[in-house]
Amino acid sequence: MKKKIYIILTTFMGILLGGIVIALIERFMIWNALSQGSLPQSYFYIREYGYISPFLSIGILVLSAIFGLLLGYKWWNIVYVEKRRWRK
Repeated sequence: MKKKIYIILTTFMGILLGGIVIALIERFMIWNALSQGSLPQSYFYIREYGYISPFLSIGILVLSAIFGLLLGYKWWNIVYVEKRRWRK
């Protein structure tokens, strides 16, 4: 049970980090468009407006979920199976 919760939480952390990456990309695109004197193109998907392509946005979220899943398995192995400790 502990392993499942650990893996789910690291996957969720990966998705949250993917959301931050999407926000930073959108912020850069909006700032760049406004500094050139034009309005950025927006897309309507998932009941919200976004300024990057929906495929790119969903792709980033999927990749970040996969990254979180792999990270969870890797750190589970390091911390609980190999029992590596960093204290002396």
